Amino acid sequence: MDLEKLIKIGEKNGFETEVFFEKSYYTGIDLDGKSVDSFQTEVDYGIGVRVLKDGKVGFAYSNRFNESIVYRAMKNLVEDRYTKFAEPQKYKEPKGIYYKEILNLEEEKLLECLITMRDIILDNNATVLSGGVSKSVGYVRIINSNGVDVEYEDTYFSASISIMYEGETSYEGKTRHNIFNVEEISYKALDLAKKSANGKSISYKGNIILSPRALRELLAYTLVPAFSAENVQRDRSILKNKIGEQIFNDCITIVDDGTLDYGLYSSKCDDEGTKTQRTVLVENGILKNYLYDIKRANKEGKTSTGNASRGYSSLPYISPTNFIIEKTNNSLDDFDEYIYINGIIGSHTSNPITGDFAVEIQNSYYYKNGEIIPLKKGMFGGNIFEMFKDAIPLNDVEQRGKLISPSIVFKGEIVS
Repeated sequence: MDLEKLIKIGEKNGFETEVFFEKSYYTGIDLDGKSVDSFQTEVDYGIGVRVLKDGKVGFAYSNRFNESIVYRAMKNLVEDRYTKFAEPQKYKEPKGIYYKEILNLEEEKLLECLITMRDIILDNNATVLSGGVSKSVGYVRIINSNGVDVEYEDTYFSASISIMYEGETSYEGKTRHNIFNVEEISYKALDLAKKSANGKSISYKGNIILSPRALRELLAYTLVPAFSAENVQRDRSILKNKIGEQIFNDCITIVDDGTLDYGLYSSKCDDEGTKTQRTVLVENGILKNYLYDIKRANKEGKTSTGNASRGYSSLPYISPTNFIIEKTNNSLDDFDEYIYINGIIGSHTSNPITGDFAVEIQNSYYYKNGEIIPLKKGMFGGNIFEMFKDAIPLNDVEQRGKLISPSIVFKGEIVS
């Protein structure tokens, strides 16, 4: 596919031109109850073209290679004096992002993994509600009139299962760049359900500990959007004009790191062709930085932090890579009483500007002086920015989606 030809057409017409090419392969097998329900194979690819001229930008996309895409982009012009294209840079490839083992993984192996997970659940007298195992391979190439020509590949292997045990449901899932032992998924789901079965209803005020899984679900709708420079510039972030201020507990350090070896969202570059980097957002509770793409960085006379994300059919937008809340030396053993929350429901109703939220807890338990009491569903609410002022990260780190975090202790209240 001659992507350079599209660049030449744009330049011949007086436009700076960028071509974003993306292709992906996906294979997955799902359960409906304990029965194998579906087998899916998908191939997706497409091209997105952006052009620049006289403070205007145009965009068009297609899932077919056709020169007309450039001409359509040249007709779809809008005023935009801040968008520019990336300049050539030196890139460093993170380790552990692409594995040929995933590319060569047969469908029979995926089915074997799925059956293994299912049978573990059934052998432990639990009911399988749903589940799935999948693999995917992605490829992106970005070229532009400035001389950028960069490409990256990644692979993913995912497994998940949803179960019921003695009337209590639980879900567990995991995604990594390479294949892993899927048995741990089933055993974790069983452990969650068993610890939650026959739960009691209580009202409680004190230490509330959110697991990395619960944090991922909550922070994606509350804390994370506040670090986007676009939200800051549009007055949609409570963190606006607070650089250099103490905003959280002094044991809170937050980093965005797209260069992290084995990170789920690591890459040599972002989707504008800017090299990824390690950006300290909060250090010892003090706000240090926001996340930028090229456009939002130009608005403030700054440089991009390598946080542009896109697909071939969309324009770039700001998104975190690996969003890391650093651990401390504290552990669960340091606390005599707490409620531990493994999952939450309803985080999408949170207010991303103020940080206010109210969610239903799931797969949770009350701990006091060595005794564990399963809990029925209760309500947990508050303001995430206020809660981080007293928050204490623990030492049990894991990656859940873009979030890499330990469990975190907050002061809060559960209402039954």
